[in-house]
Amino acid sequence: MKSALFCAAAVFVVMVCVTSAQAQLLFSYEAGETGMPYVGNPALYTVTPGATGVTNGLTSLQVSVPVPAFGGPTNATRFTDAARANLINSSDFLAIDMTVPNIAFGFGNIDLTFFQTNIRPGFDADETRFSPTFAASSGSTVTLIIPTTTTQFGTPRIHLDPTQPWAYQIDMSFNSAANGPFVFQFDNLRAIPEPATLSCCALAGGLALLRRRRA
Repeated sequence: MKSALFCAAAVFVVMVCVTSAQAQLLFSYEAGETGMPYVGNPALYTVTPGATGVTNGLTSLQVSVPVPAFGGPTNATRFTDAARANLINSSDFLAIDMTVPNIAFGFGNIDLTFFQTNIRPGFDADETRFSPTFAASSGSTVTLIIPTTTTQFGTPRIHLDPTQPWAYQIDMSFNSAANGPFVFQFDNLRAIPEPATLSCCALAGGLALLRRRRA
């Protein structure tokens, strides 16, 4: 029993380490970085650089809204960036660090909307699947994992044409009985590679640790 528990714990630790090692940085929200400054959509969102919630670099993307509403920060000028587009296309998950205000929430999730002309037939926008909830993480900085493989609209996955301009938006969906403003911070948006490879590496690492323990 103890061996099984140890093996499970080892696999989890190795998976976390491998995922962190393999993740590719997309945006760190630093001064002068492509995409800066960001704007709020809808207009009641205010977006500024912040010193709170920094997990990579010197600044985070601080987002404030007076009342709960669907929307969030978006890059105002479209990217012409094939490298980042290809990273997104080759990843089944995106990860972002989110600092949650110390306020009680009823529910809270985020997703990402990508904008590009005819990104799917007849549409210029497509959304990722929702992240896990952040509602239970008031006052904390958490990493939210956002799947790209099954979108809200039923297309197989997000796919950007790397030869065409594109943009993206962090969409927040939440409610709260508390009074606003609600101030969040985001940092360190990164692409995570296909999970099956990571799982195999993690399992091998976990079994190796277990064998070493038995020896």
